[in-house]
Amino acid sequence: MADNDETPGGSSNAPQQGLSAYETLRAQNIERNNAKLRVLGLITSAEEKRSNDEAWRRNSKSAHEDGKSIRGEDFEPSSGDEGSDEEYCDGDKPKLRNRKRRKSMPHREGERKSRRLRNIPAQSGDLDEEKDPSMPDFPLTTGEERSKMVEENRQARQRAALEVAKAGGKACKNNPTATYDHCLMRVRTMTDKALANRVRAIERACGKHCVVKMAIFKSCLQDEGYWDLAGLASDALERLKGLQPPPSD
Repeated sequence: MADNDETPGGSSNAPQQGLSAYETLRAQNIERNNAKLRVLGLITSAEEKRSNDEAWRRNSKSAHEDGKSIRGEDFEPSSGDEGSDEEYCDGDKPKLRNRKRRKSMPHREGERKSRRLRNIPAQSGDLDEEKDPSMPDFPLTTGEERSKMVEENRQARQRAALEVAKAGGKACKNNPTATYDHCLMRVRTMTDKALANRVRAIERACGKHCVVKMAIFKSCLQDEGYWDLAGLASDALERLKGLQPPPSD
């Protein structure tokens, strides 16, 4: 029988992939959790594919770049919260080092200088000429991708809620919709620092339903436009998904 040669996500757990027994188990857990989260409308199909690819080490470079384009820049505390970076990592991790500013080098003759440095007013056509055509328009692309993610998740959550409503009775206890609405209300009333601490608390507790809790929190952050914090929650979610399969397994 070859039923166990492939996981539900279509990936092979054959030894030729170079994964250890632990890495294979971790990848299987991630795929099972992704399948459940996808049905609940807590991750998109793109997020599911990217997570599975990273777990099985398929196209890791492109998957990493796709994740950066969707999440945007890494979350960093504002300048007013110096030292608060410790709130976003465990105590056994090294602290972030202060970045040293580079000293500006004196201009040498013969070097190319911009119009601004030469005190020449910019012309309307200069920006289009100097722009590298190979560079993507990240703000527009990111905005489009984010809108698609939010809408896709919302539609999937509505379908999941409808199926639970049809089942009625006991099944309503497993409906994540009420939990989602409650979480969304909390996200709207918490500060950025409190939201980051909440991500850390869910990961540290690592309870039976921690994967769904973190996914709900991440999705709420995306709905409210907290994309930097959503990236923080996404990273924590990936770590949790590999630790244990869904509770129903």
